[in-house]
Amino acid sequence: MWTRAELKERAKAALHRNYWKIVLVSSILLLLGCGSGGYFFQKTPHNAEEQIEAEDTGIQAEMEEAGVPDREIVDGQIETFDRIVVIVIFTIIFLFFFVVILAADIFLINPLDVGGKRFMTKSVENVAQVKEIAYGFDHSYKNVVKVLFYRDLYVILWALLLIIPGIVKMYQYYMVPYILTDNPDMEYRAALDKSREMMEGNKWKTFVLGLSFILWDFLGALTFGIVEVFYVQPYRHLTFAALYRELRDTAAINSEDRYGI
Repeated sequence: MWTRAELKERAKAALHRNYWKIVLVSSILLLLGCGSGGYFFQKTPHNAEEQIEAEDTGIQAEMEEAGVPDREIVDGQIETFDRIVVIVIFTIIFLFFFVVILAADIFLINPLDVGGKRFMTKSVENVAQVKEIAYGFDHSYKNVVKVLFYRDLYVILWALLLIIPGIVKMYQYYMVPYILTDNPDMEYRAALDKSREMMEGNKWKTFVLGLSFILWDFLGALTFGIVEVFYVQPYRHLTFAALYRELRDTAAINSEDRYGI
């Protein structure tokens, strides 16, 4: 049975063995995990109104004599129409960026995540090469994209029901990208089942393992991210890579023939 102390000792040893390469790859992964940017724009709906008010008021009197609708009514209609146009434009822009970000996550970030995890796993085992980060693109790229798409979809659907089931599913499928680092051809149902099997009895311990870095995260914040980049994130990535190796080599060994790992 694994312990946090053992995993962290392996992570520290790996970090000392291959420090600068690990920091480089960890920095790339950190940038990819920063979340999507916010897109917004501001509008000034009163500019047109101010210009109209600055015009000669005599024009309005002439319009009233000619039976033309009151200017306030016209202005209200124009303003309502402008708001509708702004809402439509904003919605189109939002949907565009949403689709772009979603596509980037599915086709770029997820395969890079697999490559990053393979690099960290190989670093725990020995000295890894930075080129490992491209593993998700060079080996069964379409299947990697498909498997992680289903992983994300299942987690999101469970989270829509209730937050807690979504979190449980997230930890059940935590090892899916790690599994793909060893077998990128694995069918998605097998990968999900394999991760579920590996995480049986380990979900809570994995959650606590993540919490154990919270003081390091505070230190990273106090140093404006310097410690986070040069120590905490590499240390964290290596620790979870060591966890995968432990689960793969122990709890998962009984299903080796079934899943091909």
